[in-house]
Amino acid sequence: MTIISNAYPTNMPNSQEVSQGGPANFARIFYNHIAAATDHRWVGVMYQINAGRRSRLEKCFSFPHRDYFKIYIPQNLVRQLTRAEKKSDPVLILKAVIDRTAALLKKEKADVVFLNGFGIFNWVLLKAAEKTDTPAVIQHAGIWTKELNLHKEFYSPAGLRTMIGMEKDSSRLTAAEVFLNTWSRDYYRRHVARREDGATVIIPLPFNFSGFAELGGKNKRSYGDKRTFKIGTIGRWDKIKNHAAFLALAREAKKAGLNWRFYAVTHIPDTPQEEKKKEIYGNYINIIPSLDRKGVAALCRSLDLLILPSRFDVSPTVVLEAMALKTPIVISPNVGFVNDFRASGAKNWIVDFNNSAAALKAVKKLAGKPMPSALKTRLITKHDYQRVFSSYLDLFSAIIIKSKSGKAVWQTLVPMPLKSMSSLPKR
Repeated sequence: MTIISNAYPTNMPNSQEVSQGGPANFARIFYNHIAAATDHRWVGVMYQINAGRRSRLEKCFSFPHRDYFKIYIPQNLVRQLTRAEKKSDPVLILKAVIDRTAALLKKEKADVVFLNGFGIFNWVLLKAAEKTDTPAVIQHAGIWTKELNLHKEFYSPAGLRTMIGMEKDSSRLTAAEVFLNTWSRDYYRRHVARREDGATVIIPLPFNFSGFAELGGKNKRSYGDKRTFKIGTIGRWDKIKNHAAFLALAREAKKAGLNWRFYAVTHIPDTPQEEKKKEIYGNYINIIPSLDRKGVAALCRSLDLLILPSRFDVSPTVVLEAMALKTPIVISPNVGFVNDFRASGAKNWIVDFNNSAAALKAVKKLAGKPMPSALKTRLITKHDYQRVFSSYLDLFSAIIIKSKSGKAVWQTLVPMPLKSMSSLPKR
């Protein structure tokens, strides 16, 4: 089976940047799993905005079972879409890029297109799949409509409306939708789209718990003064990760005279707009540049508590990393793991960070306490990476069989039970 999916530059051999974000980490371990354990083939497509006026394709890397291509998109086309004065037709704007992607799907004989997350470029891949009658599956790693609204100052009102409509295409044109948990599926159904055929599947984010625990070592490591209570957060510098709430908590702790130290793994852009924020943030919080997985593991081991005050976070990996290293973690009610926390007797570890004084009071009650062991057991069972990847490959197999059964690819998919890997078609 040949799987064509969106790829991430940070996962390429010559990348100077640390891979960040759930979809990029997912892609890295998924294609390594495919290359090592199966006869399937993974083709990664990266899109890059450039100043040129024509779209072009180039092959970047080739390995056994894996190939990577880059498609360049003229910057003016993206601007036409995101900064449009009136609602536009994205198919007309990005036609050349869609056609080039469709040609690649035909040339590489794609059996299935896998959209790992969603955005403008994944929508291009989706439309190319439609054009070539290639069945497509989407993993909703986030809810794009929510993210767009949180960052709407970057788009024109018309551009925002157009892109929100593009996410609805992912429900209309895919053979099946994968959600990482019921929390995100319920939100998507209420606020974005509800497909009539019901072809949705819950497959949790994959994670190698034992492998990550080994990276962190066996013992807690000192990180600063041992007499202090050390609290950390890990996340991009954006509205979703809600660093403002983490700063507010640090301020409250200082006002209360608590001997706590705060650490944040993030990258604050060196721009005039962010310079003042960085200065204020740094007065209360130790800023740590982006870390690789080993660095994240070492940091988790060193902290007494991790905090995730996100405004909206479907399935953040840091929760699983904390579980692997027995590092207590507090999450906001807007994090997709809330149902797991509640079901495992950890509802006190869900804290509303809208009121920093109340949040500090709640966190103080948890300081030094272990998390319920039932939570770790539950998450290890659900997120085991071997189990997760088997589920994906079984799903792809079922959809390919369905598409070749004589019915149209885009016809309603009757949900099929996942079968054993022995039934998978191979090339």
